[in-house]
Amino acid sequence: MKNSYKEAIKYIYNLNKYGIKLGLKNITCLLSLFDNPHLKVNIIHVAGTNGKGSASAITHSILQNAGFKVGLYTSPHLVSFQERMVINGEYITPEEVCSLLDRLKPAINKVAHTRGCQHPTFFEVITTMAFLYFYEKKVDFAVMEVGLGGRMDATNVSQPLVSVITHIDFDHMDRLGNTLAEIAGEKGAIIKQNTPVVSADQFPEAQEVIKKIAREKKSPLYTYGEEFNTTLISSQLKGNYFNYRGIYNRINNLYVPLAGEFQLENTSLAIAATELLNDNGFMVTEDDIIRGVSNSRWPGRFEIISEKPLVILDGAHNPNGAKQFILNLKKLVPDKKIIAVLGVFQDKDYMAILKTIVPHVNQVILTMADNPRATPIKILAEEVKNYIDDVNIFETRKVSAAIKKAFQIARQDDVICITGSLYTVGEAKTYFLEEKNLKKG
Repeated sequence: MKNSYKEAIKYIYNLNKYGIKLGLKNITCLLSLFDNPHLKVNIIHVAGTNGKGSASAITHSILQNAGFKVGLYTSPHLVSFQERMVINGEYITPEEVCSLLDRLKPAINKVAHTRGCQHPTFFEVITTMAFLYFYEKKVDFAVMEVGLGGRMDATNVSQPLVSVITHIDFDHMDRLGNTLAEIAGEKGAIIKQNTPVVSADQFPEAQEVIKKIAREKKSPLYTYGEEFNTTLISSQLKGNYFNYRGIYNRINNLYVPLAGEFQLENTSLAIAATELLNDNGFMVTEDDIIRGVSNSRWPGRFEIISEKPLVILDGAHNPNGAKQFILNLKKLVPDKKIIAVLGVFQDKDYMAILKTIVPHVNQVILTMADNPRATPIKILAEEVKNYIDDVNIFETRKVSAAIKKAFQIARQDDVICITGSLYTVGEAKTYFLEEKNLKKG
């Protein structure tokens, strides 16, 4: 008897007990049992520290608007596991998850008992599921976002048509290295022989490594600010208007409905990647780009979920993400009282995240996502006291309670920001969706 969706999800999450094992042996073994579907799909592979989700989503939207059938694989999800595997904007169905898992289970068991292999992890299993799903659904392209790093990430078994590297900064140093050069080496390892790569304008230390890898692999390198660029026209709460000067196209007055000037770079990386597909015989026109960019959606990143008071969700989960979030906030909602709902993970640089955000807000409501990685409230409170008076600090145990508290103390023209981790934002998103459904009912 086939598993129910609930049972399937329970099985998949239970794989977390096998931890994170970076390396390609397990997934190579798993995929070989399904005749290597990852080698039969046109891949756009996206790595980076910040912005890779946005760049992936925009690439997906451009290609979909060009008339292609496009898969999108991203992580983590905000509300539902189904968000991780999308084709032309439609989530994988619960029935498809169950069916794929039923077929994967014997293979998972076989790999677990294969000499030289280990039990496949959560990410290895769902990445195999994604490759298989996209191949069997006969997508024209699959946009695959790296989970962690690049070199040893399960997605790196692919042979992409284009590799994309968004902004590289400090994150996951325990696994990727303590210098930008080391981290860039890990992320730059998605560059394949004779395959074009599109890169953000990196810090010099990281840029040097990316250039070196591209040279060694004889891979044409296109860098933001050099071979392609943007000029901002106006930055607003609902998105950005800008001009694009690209590899093949010159497009004026583009609109991307993602807030924050930093999204111009992510958007242009996506445009440049799709421009390069023309070299492979695929037609992506200027009109496809204009429509695709304006139809882009990427929830949980400076997302406005309520108007009065203004509520912004932003999954800033590392120091650079927090810095960009605060820059956006000061520029787009100046002179407003800011109430921050903060829940940060222990395995992130939570001290730097708090130091970046808290001095710029008026009140803080500390909370914890329902996840063992969440930093305990007491630890957060001790750190936050360095930047804001005790009277402006509130403590809650659940994200839902923190949101309720924020609405209690906020006036109509105040701003409530919910940030610190994608999981915190995901729980907040779930809360607002449930509230919306209750009102409808």
